[in-house]
Amino acid sequence: MIGMPIKPRVLALRTIPQVAPDLHRDLRLAPEHQSLGLLTCTSDDALYASLDEATKAAEVDVVYARSFYAGASHASGPLSGEVIGVLAARDPETVASGIAACLRYLDRKAWFYSADEDGRLAFFPHVIPAVGRYLARVAGVDPGTPMAYLIAPPLEATMGLDAALKAAEVTLRTFYAPPSETNFAGGLLTGTIEAVEAAARAFQETVLDLARQPRRLEPSQGLEEVWSRLANRREKPRGDREDAPYRLLENDVGLESKPDGYTHLFDNQSLVPKGHPVIRFRGALDLLQAHVLDAQIAAMDEGMDGLVRDLDDVLEYLRKVMAAEVAGRPMPRPVIAGFDPEELHRMSHQTSRFLNVGWVLPRASMGRTVVKLNLLRASCRQVEIVAHDAFAQGESHLSPEARRELLHGLNRLSNALYVLVCRAVALAESRRRGPAS
Repeated sequence: MIGMPIKPRVLALRTIPQVAPDLHRDLRLAPEHQSLGLLTCTSDDALYASLDEATKAAEVDVVYARSFYAGASHASGPLSGEVIGVLAARDPETVASGIAACLRYLDRKAWFYSADEDGRLAFFPHVIPAVGRYLARVAGVDPGTPMAYLIAPPLEATMGLDAALKAAEVTLRTFYAPPSETNFAGGLLTGTIEAVEAAARAFQETVLDLARQPRRLEPSQGLEEVWSRLANRREKPRGDREDAPYRLLENDVGLESKPDGYTHLFDNQSLVPKGHPVIRFRGALDLLQAHVLDAQIAAMDEGMDGLVRDLDDVLEYLRKVMAAEVAGRPMPRPVIAGFDPEELHRMSHQTSRFLNVGWVLPRASMGRTVVKLNLLRASCRQVEIVAHDAFAQGESHLSPEARRELLHGLNRLSNALYVLVCRAVALAESRRRGPAS
């Protein structure tokens, strides 16, 4: 059942009133750690949270806590479970107090939940209002810090963490990259109590959504709607196979093999000619990114580190455009060297005022960086033209707003690149003049 608690079980529990000297040494215990409490459990993250609770209830320390490979379903023995935890203190009574607090927390608060009807997809959207000394040390924060302890299977955890970090002002302190010992993933997030609660809710909603719809293309309209924007589908030819491994987008004809001269617009079911306007745009955008890297190398060689960083902004924008176009998402805005699109437009038309440089006609004598940046600027203008051919007229898989943002953004990028040309010219001229006398 969805939302059903998956309660952890303690499988084995013992105390050592006076730990042996050799074991004390190899466990790297502090001098005051003379007594130990050991327990195994069917759920590792539930136990870790509960061990942390023990450090708030008693003067105990978590001196050892490890998950076992492959989880409780593949344990090494009937009492192994998924995890072992060890508490240490000065005396057995203090250890017993810590264990009691740990067991209460396991019973009342710390457990996984089912995200599907079968109870096979489990996740841990756990909020701790104030962490104890154990998790504070793991996350590198002060005891008492609010924390969201978020765990799920690998894909669910990755998507869920992304949603959690976007939902609230929280910081990812510890990332458990997939796969962990138990083949799960997740992280420890901190912030205000309101923020970590919002992050945990976003994580939970994302995991539940994935359980309901494991395979979905963003945006939500799906490929069928995207395709319908790109072509008017004609009636299938007689004898056409619905399950054909390849399909031409222009007429919905199914094929047994991919024909020469065709490529994927999205996948095997959306083949288009390599001269398709959208494919031409993607190729031009790819070439433009290559020109950015070439210009960065020139700027590095000439010691223009500021321009290298500015070109990082250009490269990031182009890569976001590429991703947004393929997925049909809203377009990013170009922010280059800290300037927004309209500021870049004004600067490019008033370079004497803002950059102390008049109209620039690049020459080879200005140096490699200026020449490379000018080539990049000219290439950007070509990409604008190709984008106009692909998206300005008729229907496409981009919304009308995304098309407008794309064409406007590329135009402003051209302004930005001219500004970088002028900055490179000004810097080169300043170096030629040398320090003021």
